[in-house]
Amino acid sequence: MSDYIHCPSCPKGKAYSFRKVDKAEEKYIATVRPAKDAPGYFRCQGETAAGQCLWVQPRWNQGKGFRLPPQFS
Repeated sequence: MSDYIHCPSCPKGKAYSFRKVDKAEEKYIATVRPAKDAPGYFRCQGETAAGQCLWVQPRWNQGKGFRLPPQFS
């Protein structure tokens, strides 16, 4: 995803790049969301004090987004 969009987990006032989730992230998402939807998720590339942002969402659908567990930092 080359689009830059607002991330609800990162500092406000800046748009962040999102990338397609990797296989491990996709596998986890399939356990908490419908498995058929997991490949359509994207992850924020922002950096937080704890490491890489954990926010994932379907492309352009922030309402269905959520934070990955800390082991994905």
